[in-house]
Amino acid sequence: MNKSGLTIIKHFTLIIAGVMTSTFAFADNFLIVSNTEHKYHQEIVSNIEESLTLSGDKYDSIDTADLNDIETSTFSSLITIGYKAASSVVSSDTNKPVLSLLIPKLALNLLIKNHIKKENRYLFSAIYIDQPIDRQVRLIRNLSSRFKTVGVLYGKNSYSRKNSVSETLKKHKLHISDITVLDRTELITETRYLAENSDVLLAIPDSTIYNRRSIKGILLTTYRNQIPVIGYSKAYVKAGALAAVFSTPENISNHAIEIIQKNKTFNYISATRQHPKYFDVSVNKKVAQSLSIRTVRKNKLLKILQESEPKLELSPDTKNIRQVK
Repeated sequence: MNKSGLTIIKHFTLIIAGVMTSTFAFADNFLIVSNTEHKYHQEIVSNIEESLTLSGDKYDSIDTADLNDIETSTFSSLITIGYKAASSVVSSDTNKPVLSLLIPKLALNLLIKNHIKKENRYLFSAIYIDQPIDRQVRLIRNLSSRFKTVGVLYGKNSYSRKNSVSETLKKHKLHISDITVLDRTELITETRYLAENSDVLLAIPDSTIYNRRSIKGILLTTYRNQIPVIGYSKAYVKAGALAAVFSTPENISNHAIEIIQKNKTFNYISATRQHPKYFDVSVNKKVAQSLSIRTVRKNKLLKILQESEPKLELSPDTKNIRQVK
């Protein structure tokens, strides 16, 4: 082979090597932290793992309880699922990019405020467990025209949302009747009063108000007053709420995968904390029938909500998200 032929082969070899190097340069090593016994968490982890495998990324999945036994510095990014996982990672004062899933907005903001230095807060992205209040209110508006006054119970964990909830209801031309419950012994009494002065009760996530011990009493009280409850999970609809908008494991994992693929290290340019992009709805037909409420079919209702979603646009510096009306 002549000299020119060897030169061509050499150049071709360098090109191939360069392509391989650039390809592997995009590969990352993720640590996924979750409650491995939680079925909802398992589904999300499985979907994310499948996506990372297809994109050639390395990963390790562990239970939150095993976090102390892992050297997180060996991973390029961390993904947490649920409050406990996020709390454990944030409390460890990690300097690695973190994407937190299924965590209440207020809870994450408090964790970051208390444990993360200001200069490192850009490392934390999130998909909250909360649905945006505008989405919940649009659900109410499209469920029935008889809903004019919306009742809301606030507790110490949700009181800070009072202004935004009130403003959103006004924007959709709905009246509000709200009560802040500071004493748990007064919960049913306050619920009864609210039911007598509202057309529908909107449940705002707050463990001091809605929990396993209280939900049955709240649903029974409102049902006796012929007032439906709009929940924030499919489980609440099964328990007796009229309807709910929520995100499935597939919804959450699809949103998370999009964020991961856009920027696998979640740097300050793309680090955003946001409500779930994808969602589903559930309607309890038996409750609707017993309360003589004619509702839109589930699939049609979902389509209406999806088509009326406010469009999101990144601002020029791509750090902030604003709504486009």
